[in-house]
Amino acid sequence: MEEWRALVAAEQEVARCRAEVNQLPSRVDLLAKALSSGSAWDRSAALDFLHLFPEDVPKLLGLLIDVSMSTGWVLPACETIRAARQEIDQSQFARVALECLSGGEVDDYLRLADVLVEVEAWEALGAVIGKAAESGDPEIREVSRSFAESHGGKLP
Repeated sequence: MEEWRALVAAEQEVARCRAEVNQLPSRVDLLAKALSSGSAWDRSAALDFLHLFPEDVPKLLGLLIDVSMSTGWVLPACETIRAARQEIDQSQFARVALECLSGGEVDDYLRLADVLVEVEAWEALGAVIGKAAESGDPEIREVSRSFAESHGGKLP
C-alpha cells in the first residue's frame, strides 16, 4: 500500500509540473530542445507533454516528423502528431514533410510515407508521392507508385 501512495503522490507531482511547464513563455523552445536531445527521458517527457497539451505541435511539426522517422520513436511521435491533427494546417504539413526529404534516399521516402499514412496526413502524403514520382531514382519512383496504389483513394 505504501508503494501505491508513493505512485499516486508522484503522479500528482508530475501533473503539477506539467501545468507549470504549460504556463512557461519559453515552453516551445524548451520542448524543441527536449525533442532534439539525445536523452530518451527528455524526448519521452516532451512527447508525453505534447500529447496532453497538443497546441504547440504545429510549431514543432518538423522536429516531430524527424523524431517519428527514428524506429524507436515512431509510435509515440505519431500518437503526438495525431493528437493535434485538427490543429495542423494541411498545407503546412505538406511543406514540412517535403523539407524532411532533403536527403532524398529511398528509406527516407518509405519511412515518411509510412508516418504520413499512420497520422492520416493525406495532403502531405500526396505531396511526398508527387515528389517521389519525379525522382530520377527508380526505387523512389516505386515508392510513389506503391503508395499511390494503396492509398490513392484517400488523397485530396
